[in-house]
Amino acid sequence: MDTFEALACSGQRKEILNILSISPKSIKEISELTGISPPLVSRHLKKLGELGLVEKDNTRYILTDKGYFVHLALEKFRRIVRVLDKDPEFWEIHDFSGIPDEFKLRIDEIGDYEILRSDKDEVLKHYRVFSSIYTESEIVRLASAVFFPSHPKMFAEIAAKADVEVIIPLKALNTLKSKYKEELKQYLANGGKIYRNDDVRLTVIVTERALCMGFFLRDGKYDTESGLLSFDDTAIRWGFDLYNYFKKSALPVEY
Repeated sequence: MDTFEALACSGQRKEILNILSISPKSIKEISELTGISPPLVSRHLKKLGELGLVEKDNTRYILTDKGYFVHLALEKFRRIVRVLDKDPEFWEIHDFSGIPDEFKLRIDEIGDYEILRSDKDEVLKHYRVFSSIYTESEIVRLASAVFFPSHPKMFAEIAAKADVEVIIPLKALNTLKSKYKEELKQYLANGGKIYRNDDVRLTVIVTERALCMGFFLRDGKYDTESGLLSFDDTAIRWGFDLYNYFKKSALPVEY
């Protein structure tokens, strides 16, 4: 049995690792904290010791360096699961293939997010909330696979007072050039920047104030009825990092 199997099949061993990550403990202390009988605690510690995760220091047990690494990985796993379990339906019906794997592994960083859902009496609720955020921000970064008809005029105005960058695919860029020439000229004249990247398969709008996201549904249609919003500092940092990930492979657009 390897380390993963030994921990995956035993919540008690994970609990013991968590307790030892705080401070060294004796078998009696672990038993009192967990409610696990001393003989069973002893057996778990023996197994954890065989795996190189804990070692005995006089009468107490402590985590080894390897054990602490494993503890941190388990905590990361718990945070990711907590994020996904907060709104199971949202994570089940959407296509998240547009999020690169390295950012999926950091999905816990979106923190205490909220899913904004529209209803019959309030269509595009999340879009209005998103708009109210980035129209009042000083730094705005947008990467989107879809074209929003209201964005050209809005972003041209925002660019006059904020630092704005936009990444869109070729199809959206062609629409912008053919149907929104004046807005595009004004946007660029106001200092806005635009890049082309055909690999973006989601919408991420991040400012110094918040992270806003939209996704495709699993049937391939873009979801116009819900979006993700987070004001957590970690979410904002995650959003800027994601935008810069797409920017690295994007081509600047001049007009």
